[in-house]
Amino acid sequence: MVEEQQKPVDQLQPEYLDKINQELYKRNYELAVRNKTLSLLRDLYAITIESLATDELGKEIVRTLRKGLGFELVGLFVLNEDKTILNPIALSISDHSKETVTALEQEFMKLPIKLVDMSNIANEAIVTKQQIESESLLDVWKPLDQSSVLEQLNEVCNIRTSIVYPLINDAGPIGVLVCSINRTYNELSQFEHQSIESVIDVITIALDKSLLYDQLRVANQKLRELDVAKSEFMSIASHQLRTPLAGIVGYLSMLVEGDYGDMVPEQKEVIKEIFTAGQRLVRLVNTFLNVTRIEAGRFTINFSAVDITAAVAAEVKELQPTANKKGLKLSYIAPAEKIMAQVDGDKIRDVFLNLIDNAIKYTPHGSVTVSVTQADNQAQFIVSDTGIGIDHKEAQNLFEKFVRGTGIARIQPNGSGLGLYIVKKIVEAHGGKVWVESEGVEKGSTFHAQFPLEQSNNT
Repeated sequence: MVEEQQKPVDQLQPEYLDKINQELYKRNYELAVRNKTLSLLRDLYAITIESLATDELGKEIVRTLRKGLGFELVGLFVLNEDKTILNPIALSISDHSKETVTALEQEFMKLPIKLVDMSNIANEAIVTKQQIESESLLDVWKPLDQSSVLEQLNEVCNIRTSIVYPLINDAGPIGVLVCSINRTYNELSQFEHQSIESVIDVITIALDKSLLYDQLRVANQKLRELDVAKSEFMSIASHQLRTPLAGIVGYLSMLVEGDYGDMVPEQKEVIKEIFTAGQRLVRLVNTFLNVTRIEAGRFTINFSAVDITAAVAAEVKELQPTANKKGLKLSYIAPAEKIMAQVDGDKIRDVFLNLIDNAIKYTPHGSVTVSVTQADNQAQFIVSDTGIGIDHKEAQNLFEKFVRGTGIARIQPNGSGLGLYIVKKIVEAHGGKVWVESEGVEKGSTFHAQFPLEQSNNT
């Protein structure tokens, strides 16, 4: 009995040997298909990581899928917004057919699939959400507009079966994958079917991601165009407002000074209020102009020697009446010696004016202290207040465009959110930096603007 069980292979019955060989072939074939599937999934995963644009992704997917599974033709199609047409994204044809078919590829990419009736197997796949197969590639495009192109593809590629796989995400169908082979559908093994099905989900996720990327790219481009249009509008509007405003403010200043005769106190007080409002409006127009120049790359800096100490003193003096009106103590701690720096005088004074003005605006009571120091060939302008303070989470973004602190917006709801953005751009254009320190809400703030005394690109 033991001797019978240990018979050498060449003494076994032929029928038994055939059965063993068939089972080995089946197992080896299954293993080969599984390895091919794993390799294909790995390649597709790499493609989804590297490719974002739909056309680029589509080309890589159909090429990799066709080669990986040995198909004759693989095409990828995406549904339009109305879900009435499948537009071709990419096509890959077997190497032995390429020479003959190359001339037809461009024509093929112009052939959308019109989803008009159920005789079209692509339409059937979309409606039923099931794969549909046919012996003829022409059934994918019924009714046909350019049947000659499809007939040539069908013949040259020796296509015997075309299968349409719907690509479906959570919202519904987004497209189809068309695979054509030179065998009948029944000749595909179970493992080949499983291999195709395993990659469909990967392809759907990748296509969904790339379509979203394309939508975001288009939306981003439109936003850029709108931003340019907005900047141009702001620039034109600001320029148009600037001239008449300058005239209005100029005449109001002359009225306040008495150049057109004396006025009763009540009249003079009203004119002063109008004059102050006009100055604020001029400053706002200049702010918009500066922003448009910054965004357009036309924000120029003209360096010259400026006494920083005197420039700060002038701005403190200009804003002293504003502080007095609020009952705030505005003080300037001047250095023992004047500090000279190579700066754009007008723009650096805008920095001083903006930071001091902000401190006064957002300090309900208490004091605002201004100082300027020199150290290591750097000038540092500092404004400290006892005002509303700044939340630590908001401090880092405070110098961005249109950003305003929560407490700031509550006290001054009409601010533009551009002042600190311009301050930052001016200081950075001088090779410096600007930042804010605050222990928190209701604990005051300290703004710093630091810039070099000399500019390396200026003599």
